[in-house]
Amino acid sequence: MPTLTSQIIRELVKEEIGSALKPLEQKIDSLEQRFDGLEQKVDTVITQLTDIAGQFKKFDEEQTVLSGQMSNRTDRIEKLEVAAFGVAAA
Repeated sequence: MPTLTSQIIRELVKEEIGSALKPLEQKIDSLEQRFDGLEQKVDTVITQLTDIAGQFKKFDEEQTVLSGQMSNRTDRIEKLEVAAFGVAAA
């Protein structure tokens, strides 16, 4: 059976530890809130980057199609030049 003195000491130590940990708990709570805000911002940035990447991919595909069309037209023009003038322009 613990003595009255040891019980008092235990209670005092618990109170001191509790009061010493309160500011630390508040700081941890503050950091958690800031982390949650940061996490939301990161999600927004990732979403925007994903959209931009999709737009770049679409642009690249469009450029590929347009390049093919340009090549076809250049070939047709050269054939017409040969037929009309006998020589293709350089």
